[in-house]
Amino acid sequence: MSNPQGNTIISARNTAGITATILFVGVVSLFVILAVKFPRLYIIATYEDLLGEWTQVFFFAATLIGSLLLTRYTHPYRLFFAILALACFYVVGEEISWGQRLFSFASPEFFQHHNLQQEVNLHNFLTGPTATWQKRIIEIGLVAGLIGYGLIYPLLQRSGNRLAQCLADHGLPVPPLYLSPYFITGALCEVRLFLFNEAEIAELLIAMALAFLTQHYLLLSQGKRPHTTPWGPAIAMVGVVLVCFAGAGSASWYCWKSPELHDQMVKRITAGKKKFAKRYCSYGAWKNAADLYEALLEKSPEDRALLRSLAHTYKEMEDEQRFLATNGKAIRLDMIHYSRDPHQVQVNLSLFLSFQQNGKQEKARLHLAKAIEESHNKVLLEPSNADNYYWYGKCLQAKGDSTAAKEQFACAVSMKPASKKYLQAYRRSLQNEKS
Repeated sequence: MSNPQGNTIISARNTAGITATILFVGVVSLFVILAVKFPRLYIIATYEDLLGEWTQVFFFAATLIGSLLLTRYTHPYRLFFAILALACFYVVGEEISWGQRLFSFASPEFFQHHNLQQEVNLHNFLTGPTATWQKRIIEIGLVAGLIGYGLIYPLLQRSGNRLAQCLADHGLPVPPLYLSPYFITGALCEVRLFLFNEAEIAELLIAMALAFLTQHYLLLSQGKRPHTTPWGPAIAMVGVVLVCFAGAGSASWYCWKSPELHDQMVKRITAGKKKFAKRYCSYGAWKNAADLYEALLEKSPEDRALLRSLAHTYKEMEDEQRFLATNGKAIRLDMIHYSRDPHQVQVNLSLFLSFQQNGKQEKARLHLAKAIEESHNKVLLEPSNADNYYWYGKCLQAKGDSTAAKEQFACAVSMKPASKKYLQAYRRSLQNEKS
């Protein structure tokens, strides 16, 4: 004899699982396609303060709302969802730097000196754009927690493990097993194997998993069990996704149209293009790197460093004609400045790099020697100017003397510890020395 109610329950579980899987595959596939084919859009989808981060904010906000609603019900999971609501409130506040992202107010002096990104938030006191031991410990703990809770725990509970069943009975909700791909992929992305902003993808997947988790228990707590509404969980899941993506799009559009925020967003996109162009180069994806450099040169057509970088991508693509044209343009622009003042350190250093790239080693050595001489003289004449030490370090770095370069960058940092330019140069010199 058939059991219509049991069949309906199985059908509801299947539709929820299928829907969650389709959404997971869709989101992950979208990021992969953007990374491989559309680098400019990938930056918008993963870079700070842009569409991807706003999507995370809305999914965490959805989890916050769902968790608050679940605290109204007298079930063993009430405390868990109260804690989750507080955690999501903190995460949403941190993601928008407690309103700084929206209202664009300046960071107080304390945050400028102690926050690793000079922003009004707490997590960047421990983690930031550079690797720290605190950041590594947090990442390891997060990865272990995601795998343990998202995969191991539901598997143990399903197999009848006593400890898992005890935890489920006394306040730790079991996530549906169809959410495990979100948790596992989020954990893998958190490790950042490819250094391609995977942490942003991890945060989005985790936010989606938590939103679906609260939604699952909210439907159960309200009495809308799967056997009464077979398509209910799937419809609710799609509805949350549509609302969160629409909210993220609206927030991003508002920020883009805001006179106070527009310029900041443009700067972030520009910085993202520079950073990702280098990352694409490191993976030999020269076409994508060239696309980003070309986009940057549309707004800065006389930037010799960008021209040199673009020329490098053309050379790797074996496009000799465009390589010579682009490298030649960089040299011509530098020679204009050189003819006006042959003592400029930056111009001589730039000419060294361009001639070296072009294979004209004798001219390259001449300009490097001149750059080192001029930068050293500037340090002796103006020992209180941090920028002189920075450029002297850059010249020594170009010569291949990484130890001496590091010492100069350290001097610049000691004079202006808040300078990101000096800090980055010093940290890179430390990394180069270790490697």
